[in-house]
Amino acid sequence: MAFPSDISLPANAKYYSIIETKKAFNSNYDITWSFQYKYSDASSHQLGFATFLSTESSPVCSLPGQYLGDKDPVLNLSSFNVSTQAGAPITTEGGTYLITSPFTLSGQLLKVAFDSTGLYALSGRDGLDGVGIASVYNSALVVRDYDYKVRANGPLSSMNTALSTLSVSDFRTLRFRYINLGRKLHVDLRENNTTSYTLLTTIDLNYRIGNYNNLSGVYVGFALCTPISSTSTAQTVTEDFLFKNFQVEGYEGGTLLTETLSSSLSGGFFAHTALSANPNTIVESSNIEVYPSNLT
Repeated sequence: MAFPSDISLPANAKYYSIIETKKAFNSNYDITWSFQYKYSDASSHQLGFATFLSTESSPVCSLPGQYLGDKDPVLNLSSFNVSTQAGAPITTEGGTYLITSPFTLSGQLLKVAFDSTGLYALSGRDGLDGVGIASVYNSALVVRDYDYKVRANGPLSSMNTALSTLSVSDFRTLRFRYINLGRKLHVDLRENNTTSYTLLTTIDLNYRIGNYNNLSGVYVGFALCTPISSTSTAQTVTEDFLFKNFQVEGYEGGTLLTETLSSSLSGGFFAHTALSANPNTIVESSNIEVYPSNLT
């Protein structure tokens, strides 16, 4: 398979993406998911894995290497026909044109990557947001948002010394809590010899994507690639990467739940008016505002 020129991978490269499509969650409510992994790598080969929230059950375009399963940057959220490099429009088997819409989130809502090279944070072609090579960290945690902007980028060892390398001999559990209407993300860690989680980091995403019309059909997925950017077969992890216990919790449904708040007393000192309120709703402006975010 031919990849774009900015992707360099050897013949023995391994890459895949999986999406849990049996359940679609409403991102207006909290979504919590976790999984366990382990792999042993004494030689410090290149490997990256990521977990993500997406509105697509079957991505149209998914690139390996430093993209870790992301769409090709040439595809953005502007409304246009999706076409090949030669300019020919791409259609479904039924002949329907593939079109991206500014009102429909088509693809990634959030992606959290654990990258031994840190190259997932790098800026790229076709206006891909990111950092310069001087700001890339080995064994990094990188977060990109719905517009593929880098929301967090930092060395994992600064958050937990056990994560100076991604490899681990016993199963390690990672948990992700997407909360407060998507404004905040908690990442938790639990080693195999413990029964409780440790907060790895909290990321203030500081945005609210309220003007998209399909936020009630969000899937959770996982992607992996080894190596990340190298033509050397010696950089590919040859040991098995074991992945299990992929669990997701959240609200399934397209209708926002509301609750009527009122007092059981009427008249006298407790005269009241019943209020219809959604406890998960916040006041927001009509425009999306994105603010820089750092790891804490």
